[in-house]
Amino acid sequence: MKQKILLFILLLSFSTATFAQSAGNTQFASNSETVFNISPNPGVNELNIRLSQKTDAAVEVYNLLGRKIYTGKLTTMHNAIDISSWKSGIYLVKVITDKKSITKRFVKK
Repeated sequence: MKQKILLFILLLSFSTATFAQSAGNTQFASNSETVFNISPNPGVNELNIRLSQKTDAAVEVYNLLGRKIYTGKLTTMHNAIDISSWKSGIYLVKVITDKKSITKRFVKK
């Protein structure tokens, strides 16, 4: 079980690093791609997800053990999630559109 968790974290870290290298400062070469920003990071009470363009998207948040702890829809360009009941730690925020999914790290204080 521990090997599966470590493999998941390693693969996720690799995909995030690859995304960061290809995306630069979270900008894509194509304007048709969905870009999102997380703020504040680290956060205490609220996780704000801002999309660069209006699109139908879903959000999933995972803890580092790979457990899904939140699922929701992103219906506007600026979305807020109440995280006051979450434990402190590192989370993976995955935004999913019909074209692709992007994962970023988020720290809860």
